[in-house]
Amino acid sequence: MPTYFTGQQIQPGDWVRVYSSRFGVWHHGIVHRLIFVPGGIGVEIVHNTKGGNVAVVDWHEFAAGNPVLLHRRPESAAHATAVVERAEENIGKPYYLFAQNCEHFASFAFTGQAE
Repeated sequence: MPTYFTGQQIQPGDWVRVYSSRFGVWHHGIVHRLIFVPGGIGVEIVHNTKGGNVAVVDWHEFAAGNPVLLHRRPESAAHATAVVERAEENIGKPYYLFAQNCEHFASFAFTGQAE
């Protein structure tokens, strides 16, 4: 089972973040699902990117060579399901710096409120 560098298991619905040294900011996403890939299990992340939109990418693309940290974990299986469903409903929505950036997206998926 894939784990964070802390040893915690990665789970769908986790709110994750990675520090982007290129931009000097934290980049946020939601663990979408674990998938079977040749040689093991892969992790998909839903995130929103500047100049793009909400999209699903693999763990390595999201990480961009940096450690991915667990920011918040769902409180229950039902909460995790709701987080993933809200994330999926936003796939394809555009990026807006002050209204729909990566942190707004992750906050909305996790709590139902974009903050």
